[in-house]
Amino acid sequence: MVFHDFNFNNAAALGTCSHCFHPAATDSGARTVRISEMEYNNVDRIIRYQLPYRGIFIDKDGTTTKKGPNTMMTFGYEWNRQPECFFDDDTLDKYNGVVCDSTVQIRRLSFVAKPNYLFMG
Repeated sequence: MVFHDFNFNNAAALGTCSHCFHPAATDSGARTVRISEMEYNNVDRIIRYQLPYRGIFIDKDGTTTKKGPNTMMTFGYEWNRQPECFFDDDTLDKYNGVVCDSTVQIRRLSFVAKPNYLFMG
């Protein structure tokens, strides 16, 4: 897939969203998107994360990150800034987060609380 001229109004070629722009979204996010065979011409921003800022991208062939196959990208929270991940000012601006090499695996975790029905009697 080829993206051309995504350099206006902070537009991005790829984006995430769960109940866009709604802080009370009930979806925990962190969906994983696998991409390959991507090309960007005159694109300033590749990814823009939106609420709840937890998307995960896997670049299967390295055409998006130029860091090799199976690199991963996610939002630039402090806890995602690990030694195996790139997060300089250019990366944070272009990818709206971190780009991690293929030794890193980012996974979605979801905890569900179950009520405790302990009856005494």
